[in-house]
Amino acid sequence: MKFRSADPEFAPMHESEISELLNQPIYLRVAMINERDGTPLVHPIWYYYEDGKFFAVSNSSGSKIRSLKKNPEVYFLVDIADRGVRGRARAKVIDDPEYAKKITSRNLIRYMGSADSPEAKDRIELARNYSVIEITPHFVASWKA
Repeated sequence: MKFRSADPEFAPMHESEISELLNQPIYLRVAMINERDGTPLVHPIWYYYEDGKFFAVSNSSGSKIRSLKKNPEVYFLVDIADRGVRGRARAKVIDDPEYAKKITSRNLIRYMGSADSPEAKDRIELARNYSVIEITPHFVASWKA
């Protein structure tokens, strides 16, 4: 994967700083094209990042999944007040309920601290209606103030 500077006025982050940012429980914002009318959509989603890919889930019958199946090219952003990463990527939708449960469990631990609460168990059960979204960046551009 290619790493680059996002803005000539700011320093790019080192790969270790990018990894540190991407391992924080903050939202991944994904921009895509609406499959119904071609307008832009931006959705915040829970994710984890591993081996150069973002992993997330969404309702299999929802607009995100329909839109990504029609046009898998996306733009992504993960940022906090003084730093961030963004870039173009390709999303792959995988319709596999067991895989969706696995990704859901991992994201629940990441964002809620556990997959053992009644709410977490309900979300894992709902994952049977989810699809996995694997997002592979073409490049990652970073900045830090």
